[in-house]
Amino acid sequence: MPSIAVVLAVLATTAGGQPSRPAGPELPAEIKDHYRDYNFINAFSTFSERRLLVNGRVDSSDPRLGRVARAMRRLADRVDQVDPGIIAPSGRRPAETTERADLLRVTSFDLDGGEAWVYLETLALDPPATATLVSRFDDLASSDREPSVDQLAAAAGRPLIRTFEIHHWRRVDGAWRRESTIRHFIAR
Repeated sequence: MPSIAVVLAVLATTAGGQPSRPAGPELPAEIKDHYRDYNFINAFSTFSERRLLVNGRVDSSDPRLGRVARAMRRLADRVDQVDPGIIAPSGRRPAETTERADLLRVTSFDLDGGEAWVYLETLALDPPATATLVSRFDDLASSDREPSVDQLAAAAGRPLIRTFEIHHWRRVDGAWRRESTIRHFIAR
């Protein structure tokens, strides 16, 4: 049985109990920003508010909803529709974040030139968790702060259901663009 000193030494060499990532390529900033925006939107707005924002029926002069609306626009600008019109052929397709309530944590990625595959852990937010996060907007995200996914998950104050996703990104004309198609996995 290993001594406690050995166990503590091993834990001290890792970040937060997670294995440290070997030196190598970093996830591009545009992709990191995408997931930070995604988590901000889902943490600090409800389904109803997002639907109203998409339809232009909410006064986005409210600081919280104004920031959510700006993040939703940035997100929509980074996602390429693989086959626009196939899901909702008779109107505008709802934004990805309009119908979802979860947080995404990047667990790993493969980067090869102008292409990236991002592997994510999805943490589902139930209505009480969303209400808790929205109510804590001022202490978690005031003054343009953007909390990490770990801070948001801790602030939600409840166990979150985990699933997994894979997103495919391509570098197009100097900008990273994500395919709208998402590969979902229930278990790993």
